[in-house]
Amino acid sequence: MRRFVFSDSHGGYKAMVQCLERCGFDKNKDQLYFLGDVVDGWSETKESIELLLSIPNLIYLLGNHDQWALEYFSSWADTLNPEDQDSLQGWLSQGGLATVKSYGAEQGLPEKHLQFLLNAKPYFITNDNILLVHAGFNPETPIRYTNIDYLIWSRNFINQHYQAYKKSIKGFFSKSVPTISQYKEIYLGHTPTIRFDEDQEKPLQMGNVILMDTGAAFTGRLSIMDMDSKEVWQSDPVMILYPDERGRNFVSWKELKMGQKM
Repeated sequence: MRRFVFSDSHGGYKAMVQCLERCGFDKNKDQLYFLGDVVDGWSETKESIELLLSIPNLIYLLGNHDQWALEYFSSWADTLNPEDQDSLQGWLSQGGLATVKSYGAEQGLPEKHLQFLLNAKPYFITNDNILLVHAGFNPETPIRYTNIDYLIWSRNFINQHYQAYKKSIKGFFSKSVPTISQYKEIYLGHTPTIRFDEDQEKPLQMGNVILMDTGAAFTGRLSIMDMDSKEVWQSDPVMILYPDERGRNFVSWKELKMGQKM
């Protein structure tokens, strides 16, 4: 059994299919870890969740957009106070509207899709002590005591670790790359690698911390990694797979190309 990990496809079903085909994923034998945020952005959230439901050996983690979608589809929109209204508008503008349209504005999530998201894990630790979590964690606090919102939203850990990583590789007499001693490895999503460096189009390994979100929600590609060999396969740039859609970029691929010709 091979073990694969990917994250943050954000409604990009076509990119998911490309990644699984290009890595030779065998859904009857291989293990897949998905670090969250299958929803919101591109137009095919429904198809994306249906694909994941077809994979027997799947561990799915809760992402912040998954939580947003759950709050909406669990009648959150019917009982909103003014503060919640602002949060709802924020979700809709950050890809939520595409998720609503994927199912049909009057339809809602099918029960099996709702249960899929409700059953998502806040984190997962493998038998060989690999931690998988959507956004980050606090190494000073046992993860089982950490608030779920921190695990799916906070960028404190990845921002601090990235700065330590940059310092460790800067200059000729570089220090060793920092590692987190509690775990053999740590896999994260949530923060696109291209946010740190626009040229970082593949997963970023920083010591024993691996950042898997390569900007599929925006201008990047979806990436899948063999957790044991560290081989990486990628989709085409996801916005090219959905050329007429603006997604979370607020501009489509076709609009960009037309602008370049003018």
